[in-house]
Amino acid sequence: MDGAVRSALEEEIRAFPGQAAVLLTRMPGEEVIFAHRGEERVVSASTVKVAILCAVLEACDKGELSPQALIAIPEGDICPDTRVFEPGNRRPGYPLWELLYWMTALSDNTATNAVIGLVGCEAVNRWCTAHGLKDTLLQRKMLDWDAIAAGRNNYTSPADQCRLYGLLCRGEILTPSSREMALDFLGRQRHQDSLLRYLPDPVAVAHKGGCLDYLEHDAGVFFLEGNPYFLGVFTWDGPSPEGDPRQRQFIGRLSRAVYCAMCQEVAP
Repeated sequence: MDGAVRSALEEEIRAFPGQAAVLLTRMPGEEVIFAHRGEERVVSASTVKVAILCAVLEACDKGELSPQALIAIPEGDICPDTRVFEPGNRRPGYPLWELLYWMTALSDNTATNAVIGLVGCEAVNRWCTAHGLKDTLLQRKMLDWDAIAAGRNNYTSPADQCRLYGLLCRGEILTPSSREMALDFLGRQRHQDSLLRYLPDPVAVAHKGGCLDYLEHDAGVFFLEGNPYFLGVFTWDGPSPEGDPRQRQFIGRLSRAVYCAMCQEVAP
């Protein structure tokens, strides 16, 4: 990466009024191009859903679960922030694969909690440990504020997210059909206002973000022709309560600078 671009990234990070961890690598081999606290363990918010997705799909590959299995969601388990399980769209059961889609592409917390209830936190944590994700830990369902108050939270790191996407892109986890499903769901991410905020080009990206008050993350793989790369930007203790765009704008500026630099490397 050009020294001027590196300096620009460092200046953005210095000026950011909060904490940030950034990791940029080439894919699929995970060669580090730029890192700032890339090994930092952070509260994951919804980025942990990528590990949940892969753990469940592996259980399907092993025949322990079926993607067609119908999962009932009791009325009392529907989170107030849902945009899927609204009164006019409720059914007696939902196939597991559909819950995985809503969990991933829309980050629906009701779907996520139903999936966690099906497989359990410990199964996801065993999967993470078995695949070298040393900082990723699932200890609660989504929006479980009592668990957070009791000291149980969910965690990941830029390095773990990079490893997870690398395993997917190299075909080292899941069967081909499950891997295709995972990348398809991640590629149909409906939240596009962080890493993709300032990119005008139609680049394919498989990514997953996450947000809470004063915390905003986004991480994934840009399938840039001739120069694919992973970029993860994780921010916390920042200036933005949920819905305030300033941390997303910061992620967007970093992402645009990286994208332009990576495009320049392959320009004729």
